[in-house]
Amino acid sequence: MGLLKLDKGQILHKAVEDEVSSLEVIVKGRIKIYDATSSMEVGVGNFIGFAENPGRNYIYTYEAIEETSVYFYPYESLDDIPLVVKGNPKIAPILASQSSMSAAAVAAIYEKEFDDANKEYEQIMADYADYPSLCIKVGEAPRTFPELDELIPPEKTPNVPDWALEFVNSLKEHDAEAKKSFYPLSVEITAGMVMTTFTIIRQISNEVQALEAYRKILKRKAGSFISAMKMIRAKLSDMEKAESGDAGSVTIVNALSTILAYSDVTSEIGAKFEDEINKFKVFENRYDSSDEARALRRSIGSTFYDIYTAAFEKSINDTDIPIELKMFFMFGFVDEELAGAKNTEILYNMAKAYVPDPGGNVLTIYEWLLKIYNLEVDPSKNEFDQDWPAYLRDQKMNGNINDAQLEAMMNHQKSRLEFEIRNLFALGNRMTFGRVSSFVPVFDQQNVLRPLDMAYLTAPKVNGYFDMIRSIDYSVFCRQAVYSNTDIGITQLFYADDITPYMILLPNVGSRASLWQEIDGKNRRTKARMLISIFNTENTEECMIKLFGEFRWEMCKTEQGVHWNDVTDPSLTSMYCDYLQFFKKNSSLSAENKEKLRTDLKKFSNNYKNVFIADYLAYIKFEANSSPRLNKVAREILFTFCPFSKALREKIGDNPQYTELINHYNARIGNQGKPLVNLVNRLRKEDIEVPEVVLNQIEHLKK
Repeated sequence: MGLLKLDKGQILHKAVEDEVSSLEVIVKGRIKIYDATSSMEVGVGNFIGFAENPGRNYIYTYEAIEETSVYFYPYESLDDIPLVVKGNPKIAPILASQSSMSAAAVAAIYEKEFDDANKEYEQIMADYADYPSLCIKVGEAPRTFPELDELIPPEKTPNVPDWALEFVNSLKEHDAEAKKSFYPLSVEITAGMVMTTFTIIRQISNEVQALEAYRKILKRKAGSFISAMKMIRAKLSDMEKAESGDAGSVTIVNALSTILAYSDVTSEIGAKFEDEINKFKVFENRYDSSDEARALRRSIGSTFYDIYTAAFEKSINDTDIPIELKMFFMFGFVDEELAGAKNTEILYNMAKAYVPDPGGNVLTIYEWLLKIYNLEVDPSKNEFDQDWPAYLRDQKMNGNINDAQLEAMMNHQKSRLEFEIRNLFALGNRMTFGRVSSFVPVFDQQNVLRPLDMAYLTAPKVNGYFDMIRSIDYSVFCRQAVYSNTDIGITQLFYADDITPYMILLPNVGSRASLWQEIDGKNRRTKARMLISIFNTENTEECMIKLFGEFRWEMCKTEQGVHWNDVTDPSLTSMYCDYLQFFKKNSSLSAENKEKLRTDLKKFSNNYKNVFIADYLAYIKFEANSSPRLNKVAREILFTFCPFSKALREKIGDNPQYTELINHYNARIGNQGKPLVNLVNRLRKEDIEVPEVVLNQIEHLKK
């Protein structure tokens, strides 16, 4: 023990270099405690080295910021701290007071460090979400940064519970009263208070160090992406400086002439379409309900698809498709005046920077038509719910074609293409636009109700929605399949086959998403075909959730067949139909619930599917975030057939509205998992390789 005097700027202890062997109490002056990211100042009555570990090197540096004196004491273990307090009974209340004030200061540092770390993470993820659209703005192909998928937000651990932060902040607030009438009661109280705040300081200090380590890892993993974003922002800045109110460096002139010339349509069709577009451009009220406006829109729609078909066929073997045609194929762009100069520039950059989905699930209509033409997938169903083979059989039955023609047309590329353009493309384009009566398939600036870069749906955005729905309703795209391998004793094993749908981006600025078909033909293990506008003007998340809800309903109907509404064969659709049909007699529903259901059924014209989709939206968007919106019966049906993912179940496990449902779910899944685990154990015991499908199903049941 002894007195040590320090000059201004003198280092008492240096981080990393000095070993902790003493504990100091400031009797004069002030000390600055700091590391690479944070600092705090303490004065008379404060301990120095509170958060340090005896025998190890200092974590923080301690520097005198004015002439300072400290008493130093040997520090070999934590037991030395109460001895220092009890050895100085006269200043013990001051030591307790200052330790509580230090704890509050450290808590404030922790809160700031956490907020800063969280802001860094959120900024990186926000930039990551904006990155594809920013690349499009500058006409650059987006790069992939798989390392960003490993990033997780900082988490507040139980090591620093909320009560501890509230406790030290309250001590600071009531310090005057405590110093006057609580701490002086006994030296044991002050020693206990010092040790309590000391423990909290150490816990917080450890978490501050963990946050610093987290931020270093964050910057290291995101380093390449941060550099890429700096370059993109620099290019954007240059573009903004160079802009002078015109369409920048993009030069699109007489786009319609280029499109018509490329398509090689007859001069009559070309002249007709050019005349229609010119009339449409100058038509002041081109979207009103007058006979003239409606006739013009219909005529444009008919000619548009003729030109699209011809241009598409020409492009198939073209390795250098003109940019005007790419804009036409992707966005329905036909005229720079109709689109507007600024929109033309944006569309140009989007088409130039477009990168196909590596997974092949998200496709522009052009890419989809290529798959049809190249016989990679069969044409979609028509408006009468006929697939391609059924349509051809119907044509033969009606005497329009004979057996030889049917056989020839089955894989005839042009016939398949025209069928797809007349049906999925033409009808889906109108459907996703949203305003069916005023639809026109050409890009028009009057329909741009939301900035194009925000409305633009890229493959990463759509795949993000696929990931989002799976993180909540993990089995949404799963179908039941059967595995058999009698050689190893597996006669029939049911497993979940997760099949990501096709999402086809229609070339319009629209507000709707639609499920075109849930399977291909009669094969239940084929991809669904979903449609959405390439520029979505509504709340895209809600559009997607409703779409996934529609898929849930239709897929269940397909799997159940004629029993889809038979309550003796329980399923999502049969239970929901029974619930909605007999809600008036359901004793589990309150009078208020029944009145709401009556209103909902009236609102949706007694369409049970649409009532379900609205409930599914509430289930995914609100119930999953612990914000109840559904009644007890709807919640039970949805959780039974669309259970939340494991992470969500753990999160809401203590919610009384879900506790029993989760317990039943766990019991059911446990019963399904036991035979699989026994099967794996048997196969391994017999030294037989376990089929991957069995291991995958076990993992699926853990989700």
